[in-house]
Amino acid sequence: MSRKIYGDMEDEEEYMKPMLPTVPEKCGPPVISLGHLIEFAVQQIFHELTVLSEFIVQFAHSTRTLFIKLLAVVKWVKSSKKFESCASICYFLDQQSQYFIDTADRLVQLAREDLIHARVHDLLEKPIEHISICVRLDNLITYDEVGLQIFFLQSRFIRPSEITAREQASILARLNQVLQTRISICAKRMSPRITSVLIKNGMVTLTVPGEFSVSLSLLGERDTTKWTLLNIKILVEDYEIGYGTKLVHPLQVNMLHNVLQLRMDKADDAISEVYNFLHSFAQSLQLDVLYCQATQAVRGPMRQYTTIDRYDRTQGILIISYWLKKTHHNRFSSQYRIKISSSADNINSGLRVRHYPDGKNLPKIDDRTGRLSISGILSETVVIRCRERLLQIRECLKSLKPFSPVSLTGKAAPTLTYPLLGPESNQDEMLIISVNGFSGDVLVIVRALVLYSSRLELCELERFLNDRSSIQRISSLIYRLRILLMMERYRKSIASLAVRIVPEKTLSVLLPNISSLPSDRLCLQFVKEDAFFLIISWKSDDIKGFDIDMYLFCNTERKTNMIRLHPSQVLSSSPSSNFSSYDKSIGMPSVQRKRWIGNVKELSSAIAIIDDRIAFMRICEELSKRCVSYQPVTKEPVVGGLLLQISDFSGALPSASKEFFSSMTNCCLRLDTRSRVIWPFECTLTETPLIADIPGSANVLGKRSRTKLTVMEINGSGGISSLNTSESVSIHMLDRLTIFSHMYEPVREFADAYYSYYNQYCNIVAFTYHKLVIAYGTNRNYLVIISWKSQKTTKPYFYLTLGIWPNQRNLNNKCEQMNENVWNPHILMHQRLQEQFNRHRSLCQLMQYLIDTISPLCCLHNFIHMRLHSLRAYCQLSNLEPSLPITLQANLSVIDEHTIRLLYGNIHLEFLLVGGYRVGVRDCGRGGVSAHRLKTFCNKFVSPEMRSANDEPSAYLNWMHSSSSGPGSLPPHQITRSPASRIAASPMSYLSLSVPPADTVPSPLRHPQGDHLRCRSPILIDHGALQTMTAINDSDYLFSLSYLSRLGPALESYRRDNRGNSPLPAIHLKSLLTTPELIRISVSGAVPPSPRNESFLAVLNVYLDDDTMSLKLRIDFENSSPPSESDLRIFERYFKRYIARSGNEIAFIAFSNACRIVSPGIFSSIARIMEAQMDWSENSPWRPSLQLTMWNQEGSTSRARISPGIAIDQTNTNILIPLCLRPTKRKDGERNADASKYVIPLIYNTQTNMITRRNSEEDSSNASTILLSITEQYSHTTECPLWFAVNSLAYKFVPSNTTSSIQC
Repeated sequence: MSRKIYGDMEDEEEYMKPMLPTVPEKCGPPVISLGHLIEFAVQQIFHELTVLSEFIVQFAHSTRTLFIKLLAVVKWVKSSKKFESCASICYFLDQQSQYFIDTADRLVQLAREDLIHARVHDLLEKPIEHISICVRLDNLITYDEVGLQIFFLQSRFIRPSEITAREQASILARLNQVLQTRISICAKRMSPRITSVLIKNGMVTLTVPGEFSVSLSLLGERDTTKWTLLNIKILVEDYEIGYGTKLVHPLQVNMLHNVLQLRMDKADDAISEVYNFLHSFAQSLQLDVLYCQATQAVRGPMRQYTTIDRYDRTQGILIISYWLKKTHHNRFSSQYRIKISSSADNINSGLRVRHYPDGKNLPKIDDRTGRLSISGILSETVVIRCRERLLQIRECLKSLKPFSPVSLTGKAAPTLTYPLLGPESNQDEMLIISVNGFSGDVLVIVRALVLYSSRLELCELERFLNDRSSIQRISSLIYRLRILLMMERYRKSIASLAVRIVPEKTLSVLLPNISSLPSDRLCLQFVKEDAFFLIISWKSDDIKGFDIDMYLFCNTERKTNMIRLHPSQVLSSSPSSNFSSYDKSIGMPSVQRKRWIGNVKELSSAIAIIDDRIAFMRICEELSKRCVSYQPVTKEPVVGGLLLQISDFSGALPSASKEFFSSMTNCCLRLDTRSRVIWPFECTLTETPLIADIPGSANVLGKRSRTKLTVMEINGSGGISSLNTSESVSIHMLDRLTIFSHMYEPVREFADAYYSYYNQYCNIVAFTYHKLVIAYGTNRNYLVIISWKSQKTTKPYFYLTLGIWPNQRNLNNKCEQMNENVWNPHILMHQRLQEQFNRHRSLCQLMQYLIDTISPLCCLHNFIHMRLHSLRAYCQLSNLEPSLPITLQANLSVIDEHTIRLLYGNIHLEFLLVGGYRVGVRDCGRGGVSAHRLKTFCNKFVSPEMRSANDEPSAYLNWMHSSSSGPGSLPPHQITRSPASRIAASPMSYLSLSVPPADTVPSPLRHPQGDHLRCRSPILIDHGALQTMTAINDSDYLFSLSYLSRLGPALESYRRDNRGNSPLPAIHLKSLLTTPELIRISVSGAVPPSPRNESFLAVLNVYLDDDTMSLKLRIDFENSSPPSESDLRIFERYFKRYIARSGNEIAFIAFSNACRIVSPGIFSSIARIMEAQMDWSENSPWRPSLQLTMWNQEGSTSRARISPGIAIDQTNTNILIPLCLRPTKRKDGERNADASKYVIPLIYNTQTNMITRRNSEEDSSNASTILLSITEQYSHTTECPLWFAVNSLAYKFVPSNTTSSIQC
């Protein structure tokens, strides 16, 4: 009941509400949403809970209080309809307040703009009407008629225009005609300074630029109508003091307006009166502005250099003096003044400027712009005065001797540049003269003499120029500056030379005659030759400017010798090294002197020539000590420079032969100091024994020259004139000739044999007397370099360097270049060949050996490539724990220069390098025969004659004796020394040929003869057979024997332990037969438990094939039908390609486990997987393969061990087959091929024909899903689904992010 009554009351309240306007959006009192309040409360609670967690009681109280307040707000919102009218009332009041504000703003605008000329009498005409309007305005409720009433008030106070626009235009046009007529009448009396007369809108404007502008009009058409002055504008401006502000106050302009109007009314010619009145006022104002600017300048930066002599406003005169000079009475005066005045006689002229003293191009006042500047006048005047003063000084400098051009440069700051040392003077040696624009003083500077004690001379020269002294006084100072500048130039020039400046006090003790020389001198001492001094002196000369003299002193053995030199003569002819022939008295040179300024280059040349002559003198002394004959030092006639001709070295080189000295026709020594100190030692030798004849050389293409010119550059160690340098140069010359003499003897003996026989097998690349380079080989692509090494610590010896030479025939064929050797195989014999050559010094013996052995050594190069083989699986099966389970697959070791031993696993072979293009090969195993059937293998590649010769017991010895002869084309004296007789007879002389063969077990598969079982005696083969063996089949043969030698012991250990070192079931080997050429194992077949299944054996025969001499596999089955022939061939091919080449014995055990599986379809499926691994051509993202070995953590040991990948449980029901998936396309930047592989362990159940993944609960990829789908698809058939599962995984496998690859 109460709720109903309450609803009736609310309806009545809504009906009684007044009509209020609707509140638009975003108006009214501010509103906040309830959700925002709740969010704020939650945030506040979280904040207090975090900060004050320990005050739980206070937190509970504050939280309760906060939600009580929030509850109160919610209850209040339920009854908020009672307060909606408050928002409408507030909005209505705000609207009315805005009406008042807009009305007041409009009334103010009317009063200030439109009602300016309103008068009170207009309002008093109808006062009652206006009062009623005000009453209406006061009683308005909605204010809708306020705008209309304001418009009514505006219309009452502002009356409409009484003249139309057309009438106004007609009146103005007529008024312009009247003005034009009156101006035409008085035009001839108008001043020419009035440049602008503008008639427009009924008035005429007269303008005098820079002074004033006045506007006039006429209020009638009669001739007697007076002119009415409308406006006056003064155009005089000041931007230096007033910054462009108006110079005349508006009240002053008003006064001028009134006065000028009265004078116009009284004057007969009003236009002339206006001009005369305003022109005189403007000139007075301009002169006043200039005076104010001058006053500010005088008080500012030009206080000491400028003053105002006179300023008379009445007469219009302003006199300013600049460049003030201080007189004896401490007063300042100047002859330079500027007078600015106005002309009282000529009313049509502006301000005039007169300069004292008078000059050309001096500035005037430009009063046409109205912007006056006394600073600008002074600046332009000073620039012109400076230039005038510099021109006067230039005329004075031109009269000096010797004549030098004087240049005037610069506009804002003009300067004079006078080269003190002639046209070759640099910028720092120029006399630069300028004038100070503030004081007018002449400034002089020479950059090279700023930091020198000659500053007094410069100050004195400035004083002479300012005082305008005589030309004689100025020229004496100029001469003095030239001498000081030359001394400073020489001080800087000798910084990079081998001389030092010596104080005169120190030199006067050693040279008492120095006091007789001119006072302006520079004393220099040679750094490396401290007994020699060079003194340079200067004297003034009226014609040349100055004169230079040089004096060379030598203070040796308590004797002082002095020579007077002229610089020009020093450059043309140097003094003799013998100073005792000169007189101590000073005399003038007989040669006519030349003009010599002495710049840096000339001074350096003069000192260098003197130093060179001293250096040659020291070298001559050293050569005399070493019993070397030489001729006097001469000058090079063509290019200049000193030359020392050496005539005889026989006293210094007693070991050299007469033939060598007879071939040496010219030896000379020069000096080159252009970039660094170098002593070129030139030696010319004729009748060179060997010349270059390599195809493509200049001697082959053109005429052969047997004259050899060698130039050796000897670097000076301690300077060009030190004792160390002279000794070093002498030692280097003798060392070079020592090398020449030692190289000459073996080359001369080899020359006859080379041109008669050895040039068919080798070529000379270069012979420079200190180095011999010979190219040999079929393509001449191998080099031997012979040189003589002389060292202080060891005994001198011949040094051999072996290298390669680019094959000229294959330079453009990149494929053949890649196949060629990139090293010289004789490097293996380098040390032995070098010792042998130093012992015999026979090039014939060396080259014969290199020619005979290059082919077999190149063939053996295939075995020294770095190939590492892992022994991890072998050591694990044999229970061995080596520190590094890896070894080199092949290694070559040199026994001597004729015997090379090859170690290939357990196989040891020796290659005997004999003559006649043949090589002896034998088995040298320590424990017995290691290379079984070696003779059978070698006979496949030799000729029938060689094969039959090897069958004879004494064939090797017979051949050794028959091949010990030299080349028949050699001369008789060369046959005894021929290396063919030495090399061919020596290599096998110390070897025992009767080695008893060791016992071996013959292979049951074949029955070879006794000669084919082993070979301990040498077998002769030719070079072609060796090349064929090493390039094609030798690697397969040796690898097969090495693999069989490791596989047999490993299987024996595995059989003995009867476990595979893994938790998986071991393979029981029924039988095992091992021989050096055969391994036969028998394993039980994996037969599932069933009464119908019979047990069988799988027999694996790994043997060395007779035809191919390579490793083969044959699989036989006993008591069981074998699989298809194609599957067996796949297994055998897979064994040779992957199992054997991997070298992993545990992989062979896993492979044997796979051969035990003969269940229907499983053997064929594994064969298809092997075939896919060998030849995969499908376009799938993954490539499948078998993972034959796995890492396995066994027991509590921390080391992982290798276990077979393919395993079968005890019941022969479940088969573990690890499948490896590798990407078909390798990712960019991936270096490791197995980085992206995934191993999926598959388990195949032979009873249920199902394929699952091992530990499928840990797999997050889709492999289990794919396997389940394949299993369901083939669950109702008897076909093995293994291959189909593998094929599906190759196409559909998607690895997960957590899937990791299993390493093997």
